[in-house]
Amino acid sequence: MRRKANGFTLVELLVVIAIIGILVGLLLPAVQAAREATRRMSCSNNMKQIGLGLHMHHGTLNRFPSQRDQTKAPVPPSQQSFYRWGPLGMLTPYLEQSAIYGAIDLQKPLYIFTPGPPPSVVTHPDLGTEVSSLVPTFLCPSDVNDRISEEWGAANYHANNGTAQDGGVYVDCDGLFYIDSQTRFRDILDGVSNTVAFCETIVGSGLADSTRGVANMGAERVTASVWNAGAPTVEDSWCLDDARPVIFNRGEKWADGAVNDSGYHHFRAPNALENDCYSRSAAIKSGRSRHDGGVMVLVADGAVRFITDSIDLQTWRRLGSIADREVIEEF
Repeated sequence: MRRKANGFTLVELLVVIAIIGILVGLLLPAVQAAREATRRMSCSNNMKQIGLGLHMHHGTLNRFPSQRDQTKAPVPPSQQSFYRWGPLGMLTPYLEQSAIYGAIDLQKPLYIFTPGPPPSVVTHPDLGTEVSSLVPTFLCPSDVNDRISEEWGAANYHANNGTAQDGGVYVDCDGLFYIDSQTRFRDILDGVSNTVAFCETIVGSGLADSTRGVANMGAERVTASVWNAGAPTVEDSWCLDDARPVIFNRGEKWADGAVNDSGYHHFRAPNALENDCYSRSAAIKSGRSRHDGGVMVLVADGAVRFITDSIDLQTWRRLGSIADREVIEEF
């Protein structure tokens, strides 16, 4: 008599493999959703830490940091344009999660001029190690990029420069932060629970410079920023021109107060498909994230909220202004 084989037949093996494949297909979205929920929670905690630092800064100095100080910078007039520290840099003394917080000297300008040859502006030699550090508190784990250059640590959390309805100029904005702003709580006439302080952005991909038309055919179109050096304001005539050059270095330097590195606007809705645009005098930068359907924001009262991409544009703009005195609907 023949003994019956104990192993699987080929048909049975194929059925088992098919069942396993179906189970993996069913479980994978749930696993991915759970991982994203964890990353989103971590992102929220990062913003809460920034909020605590923001309130501690105000409690100590009776004001918020500026987008960057220039005429109010604590350096001689000849160094004011090189001071350049942004909001996150100014908050480092009030955050305690990295060795750099005790190492940075905010009395020194971020850059210095060197006569060369050739003449150039370089990072202050006493600060290079610190500003090149990747700071976990400044990075959203949902983003796919965390660094553009080895010389600088990047950041996902950027300061509110207002609605940019004046063309995005860098001074006297209607947001919480701009050049030499030093806003106080009492200046937020719309109420701290109705004003956004920080929002997520996506760190640039670091791709080679291109044009808007070429960039918009690729997957990283939203990390491309249209550059027009001499424009006094941002206008659609050049901002949405496919022939204009774009660069992919958004959020490159957490320490720098340049809007391209650490500022954003409420002109367009979160995760807008239109590219960011900027010049030496003005910018329109949108809030963006890798989260599904919206962005995380830090409200001036310290709360962290998730704002959907479908938010009413007027409501979004009102959240970006500190004193438009408009009633804000539930968001």
